[in-house]
This record gives sequence, C-alpha cells and structure tokens, in this order.
Amino acid sequence: MRLTIFAAMLAASSLATLQAVRADAPPTPAAAPAVRSQLAYTSYYVLDQKRALDFYVGLLGMVERQRITPSAGVTEIVLGFDKDPNTAGILLMHKADRTTPYTVGDGFSRTILHVSDIKAIVQKLTQAGVTIVRQPTEVASLKLTYALVRDPDGYMIEFIQTAR
Repeated sequence: MRLTIFAAMLAASSLATLQAVRADAPPTPAAAPAVRSQLAYTSYYVLDQKRALDFYVGLLGMVERQRITPSAGVTEIVLGFDKDPNTAGILLMHKADRTTPYTVGDGFSRTILHVSDIKAIVQKLTQAGVTIVRQPTEVASLKLTYALVRDPDGYMIEFIQTAR
C-alpha cells in the first residue's frame, strides 16, 4: 500500500514536471545569488600619463574622476564618461620609475565601447594619428558597425555603433 501511494505521488509529481517543461523551453536558471555585481573598471598600466590622458580624455571624451596615490611613485587615474563613480570606467595605472613600454599580454583581447557616431570618432582619431586597426565595418546580421584602434600603449579598443 505504501509503495502504491508513493508511486502515485511520484507519477503525479513527474507529470506536473513534464507539463511545466516544454521541449522548446529554455532550462530554468538556478536562483540568482543575493549579491549583485557589475563591472566597475578596467585597469591598464600606462607608460606616459599625459599621452594616455590625451587619448582617453582628449580624444574619446572621458573625464577624470579621481587620482589616487596608493604608494610612492604609483598613480591611479580614474576615468569615466561622466563623473558618476557608480558607472563603469577605466583606471590608468602609472609607475613613475617605469621607463620601458608594457607588453600587452596575449590573454587580453580588447575593450569595447558603444558610440553614437562611429565614423566621426574614427575620423577624429585618424586626424590625431591614432593607429586604426580596422576601419568602420558593418555586420548586417548583428545590426551594428564596429571599428578597432590601438591606444598609445597598444591596447585594442573596439567601437560599436548599433543600428537604430
């Protein structure tokens, strides 16, 4: 008798599960963790602070949010596209005693930025002598145009403009 009740409960449970899960439905994700995360900053070591600031602030339009000196000879320059410290940005790390360029590791790919006018930003960067790796290229299937440049320290920056 117990086995029959257990089997009936198991069958009812299985049937309910099968009815709830359609073949074309995506799997149900695990419960979201209680901790919320978001990107804060990407950090780069730069050889020349002025040259890096000319690129990120002067050409890309970022603003300097803060400068921090965590130890003697080390400066961290916090940048963003606005003054809000809660939005993502770039952190430029500079060591005063460094005299040789940094090697960009083979595990780094690129930083990607959304822009409203990709042709205008590429034209501005070209006029400033920035290395353009790929001119604006349309990807119709993704409804976007992208371009690739290198910053003064050799980091790859990708610009993306989505179709409206």
